[in-house]
Amino acid sequence: MTPLPILYGMPASLYTAKVRSYLRKQRIAFEERPAGDPRFVAEVVPAVGRWIIPVLQLPDGTLLQDGAVIIDQLEAWRDGPDASDAHAVPANAQAARPIGPRARPADPLLAVLAHLFELFGGEGLLRPAMHYRWNFDADNLAFLRADFIGALAPAATQEEQLAVFERSSRRMRKATQSFGVSADTAATVESSWLDCLQRLDRHFAQTPYLLGSTPTYADYGLIGPLFPHLGRDPHPAALMKRVAPRVWRWVERMNAPDADAGEYLGREAQWLDPAAPGETLEALEALLRFIADDYWPELQAMVAFADDWLAQRPDLPAGTNGLPRPGDRSIGTVGFEWRGHPIQVGVLPYRLFMLQRVQDTAALLDADQAAALRALLARNGLGGLLDLRCRRRVERRGQLEVWGPAGVAN
Repeated sequence: MTPLPILYGMPASLYTAKVRSYLRKQRIAFEERPAGDPRFVAEVVPAVGRWIIPVLQLPDGTLLQDGAVIIDQLEAWRDGPDASDAHAVPANAQAARPIGPRARPADPLLAVLAHLFELFGGEGLLRPAMHYRWNFDADNLAFLRADFIGALAPAATQEEQLAVFERSSRRMRKATQSFGVSADTAATVESSWLDCLQRLDRHFAQTPYLLGSTPTYADYGLIGPLFPHLGRDPHPAALMKRVAPRVWRWVERMNAPDADAGEYLGREAQWLDPAAPGETLEALEALLRFIADDYWPELQAMVAFADDWLAQRPDLPAGTNGLPRPGDRSIGTVGFEWRGHPIQVGVLPYRLFMLQRVQDTAALLDADQAAALRALLARNGLGGLLDLRCRRRVERRGQLEVWGPAGVAN
């Protein structure tokens, strides 16, 4: 029997959900193993250089880490110059060739929007995701305890399992605060998330996926927080089903291998047209304005902090991240005003890496397409997005985020 790719992750993991959804939609057979699998701890973590999920292990042992990197690599194997010749595709790719809808829309402008929603989904919705997971113990705690134990310590004694969960719970509750969630901001986080849910629900009244007929990077980014945290944990899942049933159906749809879009009969083959006025465009622009209100201030603060951090380290060698422990991810914390609240959040170069994906895709547009994109972003509060750059690029080397050469701006 041909070995299958192995997805190491957790049912509760935001970033695992992104890759799992992609693999299902691409009809790629795979085996999912928990992060508590002894082989993950003994073999994968040392090879990757840190404890982090998801990791996709290909049948020949090749390891791919990070949802965006995994999807990019598998898409490249679909579209490579030798894609039509099965014998010319690397052996480790044979079991991971995607056959479902392409993750990147053919329309260049939609491709930029796909990566913008990918960024927002994976990094911009962490406040509601973590708040609704860790601040509603009456509804969530028993579920989370069983869920985390099953993924992190399935073979341990009961006493060991409880200790593992308590350590994880303490760490995650501390992380929740690092995203700006506190007693002072909780009510605003909830009202903001309710607003987002209602805008998404309106959008999914028009289209089965974010940008039209099939799932793209946009959907794979958003499913991260919207499934394991906000659509699976008991308290937020009940909220979603009650106030945004179309969003819940989208969550189901993103976990199904087929289109699962029967309610859009006659509209399955349509793509959003950013130049065509109408309800679908209005709903999309409402989501862009939400990103502008909810995440744009954070992006600006993070880039400014990172740029100053780099300015203080002019001799930082390319290919390093400048941290005492290379496996760490944060270079510090930055304060800014979010919806009227002063908050502090961690600054992760990975988020700049994801912002670069938006900007790099936009750089491929012709003059007319670029003008249309800038007009769309500007009228929805994101006018500076394509020009928000750090003095050095973030690169991925050896499964880590590192700084590129000095003098090469993002």
